[in-house]
Amino acid sequence: MERNSWRGLRTEKGLEISALAWLDITDNCAYCLRAEQTPPADKTTDAEATRLDVYLDQLARVVSEHHLRHLRYVITDGYDSKQKFLRGVCALGLEQIGKLRLDANLRALYQGPQRPGPGRPKTYDGKVHWDNLSRFEKVETEDDSIVLYYQVLNHGQFQRNLRVVLVVDTKHHRKAVLFSTDLTLDALTIYRYYKARFQIEFLCRDAKQFTGLTDCQARSQAKLNLHFQASLSAVTLAKLDARQQNGDAASAFSMASLKRRAFNQHLIERISQHVAEGHSLEKSSPDYEELCNYGTITETAA
Repeated sequence: MERNSWRGLRTEKGLEISALAWLDITDNCAYCLRAEQTPPADKTTDAEATRLDVYLDQLARVVSEHHLRHLRYVITDGYDSKQKFLRGVCALGLEQIGKLRLDANLRALYQGPQRPGPGRPKTYDGKVHWDNLSRFEKVETEDDSIVLYYQVLNHGQFQRNLRVVLVVDTKHHRKAVLFSTDLTLDALTIYRYYKARFQIEFLCRDAKQFTGLTDCQARSQAKLNLHFQASLSAVTLAKLDARQQNGDAASAFSMASLKRRAFNQHLIERISQHVAEGHSLEKSSPDYEELCNYGTITETAA
């Protein structure tokens, strides 16, 4: 899921677009499924509803309407790493992959022998500190500067066990904590899935730059929703078309190159049409001047 602010006729604090996208992990590409403007606080149907309730409702409707029960994982950013959202995702029969704060309340699970006698068995073995990774398993990645440490830990606020992956960037001296509610998922897959989530950023970027995501001046809620869907769907269809033309081969997608290629093809067809009709393309001829002005503001107004 992704949230993006947009600029309309009037700036309203808190108005945003919540976008759900399908991630193709193999080709490392995102395709938009649904984009909706989150309602302001005074227009929610339930006074007790929060933003997380709105996001969960959108997720539930998309899963139901698009018959996505076969999909298993919902990849979110750090904002959605909250107990309410996590429980909502699991209630839909899905698993969540997300990001935690470095100071998250994580506890190691006790693996040693239990003390005989009455009393509650020992469950946890102290809070996790990232300066001591002796309890973690280490995994190397294709990038020599990225090292993964993973373990099943208990999250105090979530009140459940999680598969936690510590991503250490030795080159830039940075750390990030990822998690998955699926305890059987391996660390490399969690890292690869969360890394692919950034593709939705490119989806929103291309929609803003090339398909007018932020250019709508309508005030009607229905018209705004239609515009958001059309803008993001245009980028999605362009990606699918480029994938089919490349024979499903993994290649870098560029909306700018696609737009330029489409214009060049149209211009060539226009020139070929003039030549086929026997028009002169000498620089002194009106036909040459007409082609030079093709698509300009002067030519359109005329």
